[in-house]
Amino acid sequence: MAALADCLLEGNVQKSWLLIAIYIEEGHSSTDVYTFLTEAMYEIGKRWQENKISVADEHLATATCDYVLTRFQLSQHQLLQRHRALLFCIEGEEHYLGIKMIAGLMREQGWEVKNLGANLPLPFALKSIERWDPDVVCLSVS
Repeated sequence: MAALADCLLEGNVQKSWLLIAIYIEEGHSSTDVYTFLTEAMYEIGKRWQENKISVADEHLATATCDYVLTRFQLSQHQLLQRHRALLFCIEGEEHYLGIKMIAGLMREQGWEVKNLGANLPLPFALKSIERWDPDVVCLSVS
């Protein structure tokens, strides 16, 4: 945490982001990352209160933290949007509740999902797959 505070005070966005990236790779959650940044900023506030740094230093650290925080949030959003799934029931299949449940679970896990529903003729399914280029195609068949 002190190392992150030092990087923020230096205005070193590259090194600050590297510390966050390493922290993420170690398996820490988003909440952990926010706590890590908060603790670093508390340390910076403490140094300011003790007159170890100036107001200008604190402002530079805040601006650097803001950049790192924005980059983190964008990276999380991109991770959530990275996986795309197309779901449908094949032609003649009217039982769609199972595929609807799977679509819901996938959305909860951050997948971008298109559920084309029941009884979809193959030519239309293939056209949708080609046009949308999903990572996964899920078919319901009974």
